[in-house]
Amino acid sequence: MANIRLKKIVLEIVENQLRDNDPPVTTEAYKKLIGAGYSTREAKEKIGAVVLAEIYDVLKENQPYDEEGYGHALEEMVRQSMDFEDTHEILTEWDKWDELVQCGYEAQDNLYDLDNQDDQDNLDVQGTQDIQGARGNAPLDYWWQAWEIFQDIIGQEEKKYSVSGLMEEKDYQYPIDEWLQDFEMELGNSEEHEKRLDFCRSVLDMFDWTYDDDGNFRAAVGEELYETGKPEEGEAWFRNWLKREPHNADAWNIFSWCVQKKEGTEAAYRLIRKEVIGIPCTIHNNLLFRRAGLLAERLELKEDLKWIESQLKSYSDSMEEEMESGDLYNGLYDDFCMPVQKPIVKGKKIYPNDPCPCGSGKKYKKCCGKK
Repeated sequence: MANIRLKKIVLEIVENQLRDNDPPVTTEAYKKLIGAGYSTREAKEKIGAVVLAEIYDVLKENQPYDEEGYGHALEEMVRQSMDFEDTHEILTEWDKWDELVQCGYEAQDNLYDLDNQDDQDNLDVQGTQDIQGARGNAPLDYWWQAWEIFQDIIGQEEKKYSVSGLMEEKDYQYPIDEWLQDFEMELGNSEEHEKRLDFCRSVLDMFDWTYDDDGNFRAAVGEELYETGKPEEGEAWFRNWLKREPHNADAWNIFSWCVQKKEGTEAAYRLIRKEVIGIPCTIHNNLLFRRAGLLAERLELKEDLKWIESQLKSYSDSMEEEMESGDLYNGLYDDFCMPVQKPIVKGKKIYPNDPCPCGSGKKYKKCCGKK
């Protein structure tokens, strides 16, 4: 989980370099990779591997940032990437599904760009009309079509796969896990409550979750039971989940949000207090600590807040130590450098209605997006 978060940070650095064209060598490398047939996601991940190596040299070897060396490293990465030739073939059904998924991500990026344009003060009337017309081509239009194909594909399988097992079966050519979670999130952002509820229940029933994490989909079901006017069923859903997994951070986190909306901040904090006070903060529960910290601060519970903040600091310090030792770096570098055989999807951006990556539980536009 830590690797996933660090990977997102590195990809954000790449996004910023490309957006600002600083340094220009990053943009040059990106354009060459795109011209060679790599997807935007693959190109950014390849550049991210070089960025990560530079971060490692600065932190571990105590070296100053070497822009010239960074440029040479990018050139070498591009040269090696241009020598790669893909000969892998995929099934027609998966081809159709993959194309629709990628079109959905394209539409998502376009909407994000339109939202940014819409925020400008000097839009003319025609510009506003163009934006409103473009919004009809939403990612969900594509993803519902992809979902129909996906259900047919899974229905033809002779056994019940796990998500990770299906990805392994398909040689990791398709972003199945990422797409399912992004689809669920997009439904939530669009306030498609009934559809999101049905979709998540279908996903939970479709796969074997013995070894995979189904927390996002379970949490979404509980949340949507509250949203669709069934709070008793929602509470029962979370309680039954917590009987099986008493310390599941996803369950406690979303359960507390539902309780807060229905009963207030004090009730929400009472619900999760026992999961943080006197408990060490770890990679598995740090999100819950951040959530509890926000509630304790709002309720002005100084002693509780002191404990929560001390644990968050200890956790942060331990992560920095692992980064400096190279343990996290080695695993993360492997994530970036895994050979990719086929372009998959566009790089992931943070959208205004996405959960804020800082872990507050708020939407991005209402948290760090304000800055």
